[in-house]
Amino acid sequence: MISSRLGRLGCVMLGLAALPLWGEQEHSSAPHSIQEGTTFLVRLEEKLDAGRLQPGKRFKAKLADNLVGADESRLLRGSRIKGHVSAVGDGLHPRLLLSFDEIETEHGWVPLMATIIAIPGEHGLQVSGEEGDIERQGPNQRHDGGIDSDGSRGLNIAAAAGAVGALFGDRRLELMRGTMLEIRLDRPIQIP
Repeated sequence: MISSRLGRLGCVMLGLAALPLWGEQEHSSAPHSIQEGTTFLVRLEEKLDAGRLQPGKRFKAKLADNLVGADESRLLRGSRIKGHVSAVGDGLHPRLLLSFDEIETEHGWVPLMATIIAIPGEHGLQVSGEEGDIERQGPNQRHDGGIDSDGSRGLNIAAAAGAVGALFGDRRLELMRGTMLEIRLDRPIQIP
């Protein structure tokens, strides 16, 4: 009787020990999904001007290329995407933080959680931080310490001109309609 109880207890313990492994397997190979960490391009469908935006403003984008999962699940190019502006900063250091909410599939809308990692083709803009803040690129911070070619210390005219230009230059942050954004999935997209 004691040995049969120990046998049942052993089976239960073995089953409980295998439970975490079963959960990991289900999570990593979820059917009909696009994996977390996948990067892809989206195209903005409207102009976003940091000087005129408020947090909460909704925006639209479209998938720039077909997106294919490990099990051949796919989202087609042109699938619509909805998002909203999370934060806006204007002034000397304009910035814009965009959040993605949903993406359209053949069977309806599903949640989309992603972070902007790059803005290909836009040389005046950069993405910084882990949250994907879009910022206007600052002037080149590298200079030679103000040493002229003859070895004397003096005002480096090029550095001064660059600093003045940065102070009074165009500091607007605008994303035009059609701007491409490279984004990375923070969570898998479950395709119904």
